[in-house]
Amino acid sequence: MMLKDNLIKIISKKSFIYLDEFLQIIHQDKNLGYYTTRNPIGSKGDFITAPEVSQLFGEIIALTLVNKINQKKIKRFQVVELGPGKGTLMKDVERIFKKSLSKQINYSINFIEINKNYKSKLMAELPDSNIHSNLKTLKDEYSVIIANEFFDCLPMCQIKCINEKLYETTIKLDDKLNLVFDETLARKRVVEQIDIKLNNGDLYEYSFETDDIFNKIAKIIKNNGGLILIADYGYRKPTFRNSLQSLKNNKFTEVLNNIGTQDVTYHVNFNHLAQIAKKFGLKNVNISSQGNFLQTNGINIRAEQLVKSNPKSKDKIINQLSRLIDPEKMGSLFKILEAEY
Repeated sequence: MMLKDNLIKIISKKSFIYLDEFLQIIHQDKNLGYYTTRNPIGSKGDFITAPEVSQLFGEIIALTLVNKINQKKIKRFQVVELGPGKGTLMKDVERIFKKSLSKQINYSINFIEINKNYKSKLMAELPDSNIHSNLKTLKDEYSVIIANEFFDCLPMCQIKCINEKLYETTIKLDDKLNLVFDETLARKRVVEQIDIKLNNGDLYEYSFETDDIFNKIAKIIKNNGGLILIADYGYRKPTFRNSLQSLKNNKFTEVLNNIGTQDVTYHVNFNHLAQIAKKFGLKNVNISSQGNFLQTNGINIRAEQLVKSNPKSKDKIINQLSRLIDPEKMGSLFKILEAEY
């Protein structure tokens, strides 16, 4: 049974489904969902993440964390990565931890991952790590929570203001049973979440699941002490435009094509996450562009060291660096949120 057939069945019964329901099904269906069953990351997959571009990304994240751990004189902590995929980021982080953290500091590695293929890969490559299906089973101890390109694919609603009324994006079937976008009056529970006045033509994107997970993370940090470091593509302030997009084989595609076999994402509202962090009383809440964050934390110096030890790879290293920090590449589209307690 194809995922598209399942969707057609569901929509036929209800006449339409909301965008967040659609994203939930295509990404998280237990047997056929994109993120539960596929291998999407890498040059042979559908998209490439910053850790796949270069080890420099993970190393700078790790060095930033090491500095914080040392400053705060933390002797025991758990590092938790949400949606680690193949574990590329954590392998780079762990390598730096082993080199740079004192042997007296104890830490455990934890993953929150639902993809069957990735779970077995993580167990093979990082056998000492713990894999959780959600945040509930984490220990109550100082927590370093990191995520790269995790929040951009959680189910999301789109609310649009048309003639002073609020509508939501839906998916329905046309006469030939093709999936098409439509809109219907927004659900009350969605309208209640919007804390911004929308003008005619404005489109606002909101994710219940992002709120739920980020609230839980902020609470863990507040209760146990810790750090949050989130990297994703997104914006500081809402742009009031549609940011929904899809990728297959590293090329942009139509969102309603290739059901269950392509990556469908959108831009994360970082300002909203920062507000949640502040609501919990977290400190030093900061949003920076990926380019600024990496450069402030020493990526250029690290790249020079890499070039010195691998002179033959100089061009490759410089290209990778440019991809991570240049404003027209990943540098300004991607943001990094930091918070601590």
